[in-house]
Amino acid sequence: TSPIYFWRETGQEGYLSQWWTSNPFTQSPSSPSSSSTPITFKSAEHYMMHAKALLFTDLAVALSILKADHPRKVKALGRKVHNFNEALWNENRERIVREGNLLKFRSAPELRKKLLATGDRELVEASPMDRIWGIGFAPDKAASADRGRWGLNLLGKILMEVRTVLREEEEVEEE
Repeated sequence: TSPIYFWRETGQEGYLSQWWTSNPFTQSPSSPSSSSTPITFKSAEHYMMHAKALLFTDLAVALSILKADHPRKVKALGRKVHNFNEALWNENRERIVREGNLLKFRSAPELRKKLLATGDRELVEASPMDRIWGIGFAPDKAASADRGRWGLNLLGKILMEVRTVLREEEEVEEE
């Protein structure tokens, strides 16, 4: 079967995008304390960049990210995180994006159903401008491009991992 190519949140498979904003999701604090309050994220991009800011203890940017409406603004804020260390980010980025997407798909049954309906098809972020999270080719060029020239497709790979986790959770619930 052929891969599912996605890119923009407005495209046919837009729900796979980090910029999908139709289903905000909430993260409850991991440690219950009197000062802990749940945080609502407008998109998985908000979650990712907020976690990035916290990773580098940039609380001002983290707060600005939560207040930002559009993922484009969030992405720009994420590039302004102080004390950024690329090695530390590379060690944590996939875990962070996996956590954010698990929250996103667990909190929206209709999105979860759509993701699970992709079966075992390969998910490919066909962004012509991103060779880390995507493949560096637009959807209309991706199929004919030599896979050896593709970028890392980290987002696509993480979404396939999330799909596997959700499928396993569903199987446990059915038992």
